[in-house]
Amino acid sequence: MRLGAVAGAASLTVVMSACSQPPGTTTAAPPTTVCGTVLSDSAAGWVVNDATRHLPTITGYTGDGVLMFRVARGCDQGARVSWTPASAAHVIKTVHAKDGGVTAVVMRPNVPNAAFRLTATENGKVVASATVHLLEP
Repeated sequence: MRLGAVAGAASLTVVMSACSQPPGTTTAAPPTTVCGTVLSDSAAGWVVNDATRHLPTITGYTGDGVLMFRVARGCDQGARVSWTPASAAHVIKTVHAKDGGVTAVVMRPNVPNAAFRLTATENGKVVASATVHLLEP
């Protein structure tokens, strides 16, 4: 009977040590970055909506009450960004390409149920777009 108690304690120790982490380590996600610029250092590791690809309508925040968009495919050439209506949101962070154009934006909607269309152009051609229609929480 005593041997069973010792074996049970040993297996509990093994399971607990398999779940523990070495000192100084974390399970937090790395910072969210585009072209070497940190968009968010949240432990949650927020996703950047890639507006250079066909996206469904965005109905929820990326995280922390903001929306993050990639608007150019690389870091060398950026785009010119606009959104309609302009009163629906404002930019709180911008990542610039080597040519000075924009590669990513972090936006904060001005109202909880904001609706707007984001468009990015290079030389007059649309290279990225996204439709946002936030649902009330």
